[in-house]
Amino acid sequence: MQRRFLSLVAAGVLTVLAVSGCGPAGSGGAGGSGKKLTVGLIMLQGDEYFRGIQTSLEAAVKADGGTVIAANSNNDAGAEAAAAQNMIQRQVDAIIMQPVTVAGSLATMKSIKGASIPLICYGNCTADATSPSVVKGVVQSDNTALGTATGKAAAEYIKSKLGGSARIGILNCDSAAETCKLRKAGFKKALQDAGVTATYASDQEGFLADKATTVATNMLSGDPGINLLWAANEGGTVGEVTAVGQSGKTIPVFGTDISKQLAGFLQDNNNILQATTGQDPQTTAKDAFEQAKNAVAGKANSPLETDLPGITYTRDDPAAVNKYLGK
Repeated sequence: MQRRFLSLVAAGVLTVLAVSGCGPAGSGGAGGSGKKLTVGLIMLQGDEYFRGIQTSLEAAVKADGGTVIAANSNNDAGAEAAAAQNMIQRQVDAIIMQPVTVAGSLATMKSIKGASIPLICYGNCTADATSPSVVKGVVQSDNTALGTATGKAAAEYIKSKLGGSARIGILNCDSAAETCKLRKAGFKKALQDAGVTATYASDQEGFLADKATTVATNMLSGDPGINLLWAANEGGTVGEVTAVGQSGKTIPVFGTDISKQLAGFLQDNNNILQATTGQDPQTTAKDAFEQAKNAVAGKANSPLETDLPGITYTRDDPAAVNKYLGK
């Protein structure tokens, strides 16, 4: 059972969750020695992907008799820094962190290293966030491949349904994570490689579902010629599907990430969401914890970085969608 604690910090209100496990913070030790570890987890936001990261990490750490201290930065570098300082003060054994941005988070990451706490980066790790001088390990999705996989599905649709040409609207998450740009590049490259004609009519920020719905609605009303939509994350995909449904139009949506809601959209008879490529939070959390245990035990992670493939879910493969939903 999770218990929530609210800590007032300079950057605002930061939610910190002390979750199941044994022993107080700082009571851990090297994973290889069988001692119980206290692991800090810093998440970017509270969507289903990060809930999957948290629950999977909790399960792995609890199985070793340890404890997780989790915090959500809500895409705010100040809240992220406060979370890290709280974990440093509590003398956690390792921290597993998705940085808000490399530039904005690097000072915080270096402060963790300065406290001699092994740091594992996951999710949004580029440039210095993958340097062995800063981190002891990296686990993340192959973000270019996430975009490429959905792009291939979109290219097939454009060839078979749209005569080989599409006017495309995009909702991006470029300001939320550098890796979002890789997803978009992968999507566009897949269309280019497939030989379809793609005109990008609009490319706007929209990664939280409510705002994304409004942005996508305005995008569609502002350019009636748009006949296909793509989004770089879960919130943007939800927003696009919702906007199309409210418009009464029949515009296909291709997305990124997977959740129960998106899986439901793939099964909806409105035929809006066609395909989405999801990350693998369970494997991400498991591998990050293994890297953290190695680092605490003084063992080098080789390779330093692990890139995980995504899983593409399509309307044409209901068995895969049902498997995700546990049916």
